[in-house]
Amino acid sequence: MNEIKNYLWVERYRPAKIKDCILPEQLKKIFSNIVEEGEIPNMILSGTSGLGKTTVARALCNELDLDVLLINASEESGIDTLRSKIKQFASSVSLHSGKHKVVLLDEADYLNAQSTQPALRAFIEEFSKNCRFIFTCNFRNKIIEPLQSRCAVIEFNTTKKHLASLAAQFHKRLKFILDEKGISYDERILAEFIMLHAPDWRRVINEAQRYS
Repeated sequence: MNEIKNYLWVERYRPAKIKDCILPEQLKKIFSNIVEEGEIPNMILSGTSGLGKTTVARALCNELDLDVLLINASEESGIDTLRSKIKQFASSVSLHSGKHKVVLLDEADYLNAQSTQPALRAFIEEFSKNCRFIFTCNFRNKIIEPLQSRCAVIEFNTTKKHLASLAAQFHKRLKFILDEKGISYDERILAEFIMLHAPDWRRVINEAQRYS
């Protein structure tokens, strides 16, 4: 697993702190405040692919030094699997005394709205003293209203107003990666390449690795 993480640029260079995440200023402020307060709420992080939803969730848990159970809901969506995994994780004592655990459900819009999502609503309440839940999704409308009402819903949509600034930050990030890898590049072409795929930053990195 570590070999895969070291090979894949999106994993090797994934930011571990909120300050290093490339986000619109208002979003970065929201997550920076969570880090400063040291208390994580139940959250739904919604927006199109590659904007950094999972990266932000993992960075929050890393900075707050929390135990995390990561579940890819597109692969594990059955209620029985989730019930056993989540109950086992949430019922045990945290390795970090006094801190909440976090269940991170990635791609939660794949979860069945008739069975799995209603059950998760009950889990949020049952394990509220010991556990927090973070859901990431591309389509917020696929998350049932009772789950949305129990979470802070944060939209990751990027407007044209923010795109130029974010692209400039990502240009700097990608130059750092290419320089560290010893790969030559033309800065003008690099800027055009970023704007071609922006704001899907994950795709930018994946495509850059492929072409390199």
